[in-house]
Amino acid sequence: MQSAQTAVTIVNAIDEIDSELFARAASLVNPKSGIANDYLNIFYELLLLVENLPVIPEMIDDVINWQPVSYVDYFQRSRLPGSSAALAIHEQLNPALRDAFARMVGNINTVALAGIEQIQTHRKPNGDIFPEDIIDLCERLSAELKDCLAPTTNLVNNGISAVHAESVQNMVDRLLNETEPASA
Repeated sequence: MQSAQTAVTIVNAIDEIDSELFARAASLVNPKSGIANDYLNIFYELLLLVENLPVIPEMIDDVINWQPVSYVDYFQRSRLPGSSAALAIHEQLNPALRDAFARMVGNINTVALAGIEQIQTHRKPNGDIFPEDIIDLCERLSAELKDCLAPTTNLVNNGISAVHAESVQNMVDRLLNETEPASA
């Protein structure tokens, strides 16, 4: 009898886990920010393409054809469960958070499109691209994209407090200034 009870307990636990996973999958939005992390995948995919382009130059068309997609357009086109909820929540976001996110995304798009344009200038008339011509460019663009993506990801994961958080250097400077004796 005890093994039957154990089996029921296990099945109930699995059902709870499955329903929890389903609820999490249906809710794409990060509760700390109200923004869905999934949207950032379009930028991380580009980063992956740029990082690998010198090794796999056949991906040139994928890089060149990359286009920005707005948060709203992304979720209007998405088939992910929870897309409509992500859009509804986005409309209700704190305007300061939504504006900060939009500025960050705009910055990523600017960097990405400028980098893609530079990469495209290295294409040969037949469409080929030689790794030695773009390796430094791809490394720089990768670093710039990472620099833009880090604070954006931080905002999505931690909310508006991430935008207003004091940098470590500013904190050290402030604390040093507070502890220095006043000049006589």
